[in-house]
Amino acid sequence: MALAWIASYPKSGNTWARILLASYLRDRQVELRMAQLGRGRLDDAVPDLVNVLRTGTMLPVAQPRPLAVKTHFLPGRNIHDPYRDATTKVIYLVRNPRDVIPSAERMLNVSPDRRTAYAKHFIDNRGVVPWQRMGFGLWTESVLEWTTPERLHQYFPNTELLVLRYEDIKRDTAGSLYKMIDFLGFDSELDSDRVQRAVDNSALDKMRDAERRDDSLRHRDRNPFFGQGLSDQSLAGYGEDIEDAYRRLLREDEEFGSLAGQYGYAN
Repeated sequence: MALAWIASYPKSGNTWARILLASYLRDRQVELRMAQLGRGRLDDAVPDLVNVLRTGTMLPVAQPRPLAVKTHFLPGRNIHDPYRDATTKVIYLVRNPRDVIPSAERMLNVSPDRRTAYAKHFIDNRGVVPWQRMGFGLWTESVLEWTTPERLHQYFPNTELLVLRYEDIKRDTAGSLYKMIDFLGFDSELDSDRVQRAVDNSALDKMRDAERRDDSLRHRDRNPFFGQGLSDQSLAGYGEDIEDAYRRLLREDEEFGSLAGQYGYAN
């Protein structure tokens, strides 16, 4: 069986890609319980490695059909060790750090009086340090380790790589889903109508509506998981110095600036 990782730095479109793929495989809208995002029907189609660990089980690598699994962990983390030989595909999703910053802020429930300090923390460290400690790496680590073939093949020697930008998935969701399905080998012949149904069933406004309607969340003090999916946002709203600090990072940090430029995020 071909095991594939759907990998990304957090808040780069991984969950959306997972829902798109699950909607295609099931050919209907995936039922979501946002308080337990990923468990149940979504995990049946495209599992989340974290949820697999929580159940104390192993991924079913012996099954005949290709299996796509979500991960945010760096490829070298030992959480992937049981699956190195079975891994034959990696889809890595990359997103402009400008947009990861506010999206992560929303998910982390940063208080209004800490917003500027949070944005400065992200810029100073090239990502969120607690996520690095969890094994996700910083933004630069995640992108380099997953998208540099020589590095990736140290951990998964039999794998092929497809890199997709979040912005391109948003711009052409059907075309991007087609690429993912074709790359993963889910079907020998792709049904364009089925692809479009999956896109329609996984639209971000439907995901936001599912979150609003979830009774289990109505009395919880949390920000929504699904935002507006904005792109190329200014950071000036965090304070007059934050946009300037980010631009200095692009200019002065060779590694960060080079990676950002490689994927069209140089401004």
